Amino acid sequence: MTMSSPTSELPSPSPFSKPPSDIFPITSESLDLSLSTSALLRAATAAAHQSAEESAGAKGLLGGRLPKEEYTKFLFILWHLYHILEAALDAHASHPAIAPIYNPTILRRTDSLSADIASFLDANSSDPAVWQQHPQYESFLPFPAPVQAYLSRISSIASSPSEIHRLVAHAYVRYLGDLSGGQVIKRIVAKAYNLEDGEGRSFFEFARLGGPAGGDHAASGDIIKLKQWFRDGMDAGVRDDAEKQAVVEEANLVFKYNENLFQLLNVPEGEPHHHPKIRIPGAKCPRKVAASGKESLVRLVEWARRELSLGASIIPVSVLLIGLSYVALRGLKAIQFL
Repeated sequence: MTMSSPTSELPSPSPFSKPPSDIFPITSESLDLSLSTSALLRAATAAAHQSAEESAGAKGLLGGRLPKEEYTKFLFILWHLYHILEAALDAHASHPAIAPIYNPTILRRTDSLSADIASFLDANSSDPAVWQQHPQYESFLPFPAPVQAYLSRISSIASSPSEIHRLVAHAYVRYLGDLSGGQVIKRIVAKAYNLEDGEGRSFFEFARLGGPAGGDHAASGDIIKLKQWFRDGMDAGVRDDAEKQAVVEEANLVFKYNENLFQLLNVPEGEPHHHPKIRIPGAKCPRKVAASGKESLVRLVEWARRELSLGASIIPVSVLLIGLSYVALRGLKAIQFL
């Protein structure tokens, strides 16, 4: 069900302009445009991603240290971001870059965010027209400058016919973030705010790909399939080199916007709690962890062949199991917030 229109005024779109080159300089010479869009985004946004996740607000969120009022403020911000982004995706659903990733039945977050906000505010309705009358929401207005800038950016793209493909970058950062690190944050939030029976955390719940609307929530295996569907959609929709470069450029800017949003969150001083992101020496993200584990497995197999005088196709099952377990354990320690 689609909720009522918000009572607060959304920013008018400003004229489109390219992102400042000094944020994360991206040039065609520095990109391997032969890569698929999803692979290119993973590689070319790693630094921006890491910068955003290491901000104080992100660490406070991951550590379960945000006061309830601050987390509720974060939900206010997210609601407005998704409200305007999903309106833009709806308006351009038939665009060649948008159509392959457009699935509002599964991806739409605006309504679930509204339900979570109503729960945190103890409002008697999840209709935005109701909870936006709450004093805590009214104290959030007017929009802080970082929120205003983020919303205006989405509006400017949505109103620029030649730049619609850049919306893919905004959907990538938001939705794949919800499907990745968001699934870790779901457990942290439930514990931090004593949430029971899923109340207050519906934002992190997704329907199963291909399942009925309102059906069972996606389990971990379903989430993996959904993420792959989204990546495949990006690869199918953004294939032109110029569009690939623009989407990468935009995604880096989106991570910067999110870093600025995290700076709006007031995190109590004190010893930070442990959070799930554990870094492995020499590895800054799961891709590097996987590569490192793969190299170790190759060395292990080579040792077995040499020491046990085995043929190339005869490797003891125990050796492979040990190696695969090693890779899996290293991967599990590389949970990343996106």
